[in-house]
Amino acid sequence: MTGQTPDTLIYKNTSYAIVGMKGEEILHPIDFGLEPRSPHTGNWRGYVMRYKVQSQRLLLDKMDVYVEDLNLDPPKINDVKPTKKKEGLLHLIYKYLNLQTKFTGGILIGKDFIYSMYAHMGFQSPISHETVFELVFENGILISRKDLSKLMKEYREKGKSDGKLAPNGDVMKWISRTFSLDYEY
Repeated sequence: MTGQTPDTLIYKNTSYAIVGMKGEEILHPIDFGLEPRSPHTGNWRGYVMRYKVQSQRLLLDKMDVYVEDLNLDPPKINDVKPTKKKEGLLHLIYKYLNLQTKFTGGILIGKDFIYSMYAHMGFQSPISHETVFELVFENGILISRKDLSKLMKEYREKGKSDGKLAPNGDVMKWISRTFSLDYEY
């Protein structure tokens, strides 16, 4: 298996990997009539999203999605037509969408990845990042921010894991956990 390409979020002009998510109404390619297909082992979902927080609003900024239909006339999203590349699958790239989300819930964002903690499967753990924030949204509006960097450092120092770094018992549960962005901190 391979570590998965994370979605990203631009917050205060800095790019972060999305390392955890819990909530409802986050945008997905299916919402636009697009059925993603995996282009390679580093992207089993078949898509990668980039979000940004602008004026306290969570916006979908970019969407890369792979679909099977090479002759597809893809939809406009927020008046944006995608660029198209044929790479075995049809690769659609939507840029500068500025599409308001209605997401309600929490998103963990991380940067300064600690390469010695790389898990060669699924999404990387929040504790594998030096800098971690939890952003909480209500109906697409940022309502709070919490710095979890010290807590993640404490977890690393105590050897505490969120179950993503190595199998601990049931391997199938571990595999499922590595591909999940659910979190509890």
